[in-house]
Amino acid sequence: KKNITNMATILLSSTISQKEDADEDAPLPLAKLRTVISHETYLWLEEADAKESEWKAQLAEERSNVMIDLFGSDENADNNSEGSNEKRQRHDRYETRIKEWTSSHQNSDGFGGISIGDNDDDFVNRSCFPEENYDGNHSENPKVENEHNSENGSITVKYILSEAPGGHGDAIWAASRHVANLFANVKKCRDLLSPILNQDDDDQFIRNGDVDYVQDLSRNPLIGKRVIELGAGAGIPSWSALHLGADLVVCTDQGIADRIRCLAECALRNLEDIEKRTEQSKQFGGEEFNTNNDLNCGIVKVCPYSWGTPIDPILETIRCSNSQQDKELDQVHLFDVVIAADCIYMPDFHEPLLKSIKLLIHRPNKSDHRWGMALLPFALHGNTKDENVWNIVPLAIEMGFEVEVLEGVQLTPQWKNMDMKRGFVNMLRLT
Repeated sequence: KKNITNMATILLSSTISQKEDADEDAPLPLAKLRTVISHETYLWLEEADAKESEWKAQLAEERSNVMIDLFGSDENADNNSEGSNEKRQRHDRYETRIKEWTSSHQNSDGFGGISIGDNDDDFVNRSCFPEENYDGNHSENPKVENEHNSENGSITVKYILSEAPGGHGDAIWAASRHVANLFANVKKCRDLLSPILNQDDDDQFIRNGDVDYVQDLSRNPLIGKRVIELGAGAGIPSWSALHLGADLVVCTDQGIADRIRCLAECALRNLEDIEKRTEQSKQFGGEEFNTNNDLNCGIVKVCPYSWGTPIDPILETIRCSNSQQDKELDQVHLFDVVIAADCIYMPDFHEPLLKSIKLLIHRPNKSDHRWGMALLPFALHGNTKDENVWNIVPLAIEMGFEVEVLEGVQLTPQWKNMDMKRGFVNMLRLT
């Protein structure tokens, strides 16, 4: 009886744990996302939710009618679907909605976000290590855990891959992993952002709000910066900048409802992680949990945006919150760092992308003489001749930018059997 009782307790605990995991992985209610989107975006997503619910109900009814016609009863239809349910359950052991990517000083890819197989059943959120050394959960991987604990400034961000078609927002491409990894390495990030860091009158000080800090080479240079990402996909660079102390992060992608909703949820979940980490730091009185524990959480916003169009929706999204902190951003129109990771593989979009960067990049004014900068990490996809992609350089120069071609880095391609060229990340720096 005692053994039976113990077994029942274990099974009950396991069931509760699985339910909690499922609840945690479930999409957040739209109402909870209002703090990171504008009112207009909220109404647009609300309408999209209503249409999706209507479509799902109609699809379920049609499918039920087809099954009844074919098999004569719903019971037979249920039996017939057991195989697909079993396949889905096998898939769910590896797949979760909310995934994680962790930066690394030793591993150019970081950990997570790369697929190993050719179909859904083979998908695992793995690192570059061989499959047998990685089980899909970085926190349970000794290699990842040891490195994460030993690396000062390593960060872990949450992301969700949208299932919506359009663009390539359904994967974590090498360019996104590369720039996020550079951000998390203080020395490399300082080199990457050097054009805007060297503009201060006194290089011994940096300004964050109303407080001047003596520059500390161990402090991430993103602290206090305003960052926007164009064509974000899953937003790994955006969430990394937020974790690393950026004052304002705006994450944008094309107007696909599911894509924007996933980004908004990620923004909120990463912000909550930072707030929890900050609270832990205060409770334990040390820097173990928050290397930037003297800073408040940054502001994060998400909005749909089409390249080459006016930036008014972006500015309105920044100002939309009822918080006093957001209202104080009314005069903030431009950004220190503009990111467009893996966004130039289609030459037809070069000009509108550069037009948007020109509108968004910070320019000197009466109160602030500094310039902003843009980062364009990219791989060559093979969809067009390489020179067509590189033609963005003379076009950018023609439009008034100074362009630097930084050293490229080989990362792991996103998919199994993909050409290694798809994982080689080039970097353009525009000022």
